[in-house]
Amino acid sequence: MAMVQLKCPETGKPIDTRDVPPEYAHAPVATVATHREIPCPYCGKGHIWTSSHFSHAMIALRDSPDATRVVVEPALTEGVSATALP
Repeated sequence: MAMVQLKCPETGKPIDTRDVPPEYAHAPVATVATHREIPCPYCGKGHIWTSSHFSHAMIALRDSPDATRVVVEPALTEGVSATALP
């Protein structure tokens, strides 16, 4: 099981978004565009979580099957980055 997290742009701290079972790391990712707001326990604001963020997280998990978490960070100019961590 790996935890997918969104990095708070204000504090840099990770916000848990969902657990992903290992078998999902190789499952196809839906291309339906979705988004939702995640309340941040650190800065008090809401941060947007999108299907694109989830897709990047799944790619990072696929490439790092031993990861226990993936931190997704929306970049200001270059899209999204996802980092798999042990």
